Amino acid sequence: MRIFVDGYNLIGAAARKLEGYSLAASEPSREKLLGLLARYKSLGSSRMLVFFDGGAESSHLPRRQFQRGLDVMYSDPKTTADDDIKHAVSHADLPHEIRVVTSDRAVQAFVKRFGAKVTESADFLDEIAQALDESALPSDEPIEKYEGTSDGETDYWLRIFGGDKEGDADE
Repeated sequence: MRIFVDGYNLIGAAARKLEGYSLAASEPSREKLLGLLARYKSLGSSRMLVFFDGGAESSHLPRRQFQRGLDVMYSDPKTTADDDIKHAVSHADLPHEIRVVTSDRAVQAFVKRFGAKVTESADFLDEIAQALDESALPSDEPIEKYEGTSDGETDYWLRIFGGDKEGDADE
């Protein structure tokens, strides 16, 4: 099952339940959330696509990127993450195999019409907390361990070892 996450909606829920999340500080909260989701995904979770509203703050970022083992998508400035989630579900080959994490009632109603499953954001945070508590992962490990390397770090190590992003350059 694929998981589609309404990113800022989940940050809003996290701001009410957890320390260190705030919609007012969206970029640090977004990075913190992606670290939490990457750690959760490292436990064997399904493919995850996290949708964020695009805008001035994220205009320097590519519209879609693979970050920390997660697909991350920023909406076009003329649309919203909600629009992108609805579009992705309505155009999916198997929408009944998609789980949408959001507390937005309009998005929930829309995706349910296509057979997608819905999880409230607060409930998903509880699920993550329980999974991490039950995991064998030490709770004091730095979140950076699950965040993976940045594109810059990847480029550096590929230059050092002579590879390329698509595979071995010598093949």
